[in-house]
Amino acid sequence: MRIAAITARTIRWPIAGEGAARGRSERAAVVLEMRSDRGVIGLGEAAPLPGMSLDTLDEVEQAIAAFARMAPFDVELATAGAIHAHPLIDIADRAAMQAFYVAPPSARFAIETAVLDALGRERGRSIAALLRVREGQNLPLAAVVDDARQARRAVAEGVRCLKIKLAADDDPGRAFAIAAAAPQARLRIDANRSWPRAEVADRLSALAALPIDYVEEPCRDAHQLLSQRLPCRIALDEGLLSMTEVEICSALRGVNKLGAIVLKPTLLGGLSVLFPIAALAQRCRVPPIISHALEGPIGTAACAEIALFLAGSHAVGLAAHAALAGWPIAVPQLAADHIHAAARPGLGFAEDAVLASIGP
Repeated sequence: MRIAAITARTIRWPIAGEGAARGRSERAAVVLEMRSDRGVIGLGEAAPLPGMSLDTLDEVEQAIAAFARMAPFDVELATAGAIHAHPLIDIADRAAMQAFYVAPPSARFAIETAVLDALGRERGRSIAALLRVREGQNLPLAAVVDDARQARRAVAEGVRCLKIKLAADDDPGRAFAIAAAAPQARLRIDANRSWPRAEVADRLSALAALPIDYVEEPCRDAHQLLSQRLPCRIALDEGLLSMTEVEICSALRGVNKLGAIVLKPTLLGGLSVLFPIAALAQRCRVPPIISHALEGPIGTAACAEIALFLAGSHAVGLAAHAALAGWPIAVPQLAADHIHAAARPGLGFAEDAVLASIGP
């Protein structure tokens, strides 16, 4: 496929500060559109998450603008169906490939997504099918809830795994109230590295009676806890960004196994970075869990395609979230109960909605 032109625009939109978006009131993203010489459209979204991402919106804007100047060039899928594939996409022009590699993480994710979206549309296949055909695959979802009311609503919508944000100053009784309101659901606790290290063991013990899959990032450098006996399993998420490859391998292969490794494509730098980590996790029998980073529908849909490709049985962090509700351009929302493998090509968005959504 030959990419003839690349355009981008930065958008900002308000979000409700609840669930996964606790403490936030706004999101911003660079929406990327690739257009082939045959008129095929591919979309990508770069939405660095302030306070968590290694990159900033200014850096993303500059990187995508530099990459856009490289057009026209040819692109192709490098290796279909290989989870360890690196690079995932083949950009024939050396200058464009260099611009891709030096781009910040969320920009690389947006570029990869746009290329795969365009290739999928050209071939009439979803991105998940482009990578590996799994017709009719559904994704079990984990939803972030703040209280018993939200928990009951999520369960009524078909969700069977609930995630609870539990910072150091939060009342742990809230987790017990949510568990009582949704006794049929599994729980995941996310401390976002807020617990004092000296208190982690006691805090885990206090929660161990609940039906918990794992506690995400209980403290900073949580991977160092894996040498200890713990009352319940932990998972790594944003801590991966500061870990070396050796440390990640050691954590995955440790005797005290992780409960999961949570992979956010926007934070990690896209599929070509994420897939080797996911492949190693699977070999070590540690579930790789794909999760959003409060992207809009383009980025979230791309995360869903990746999760469909990995096709595990564990719930993924892709239930409807606050950053979808206020999205300001005409792209369809994702279903709140289940995400299905798209029958339509690329990311599954209708072409007329795509063309209407990107403008000057």
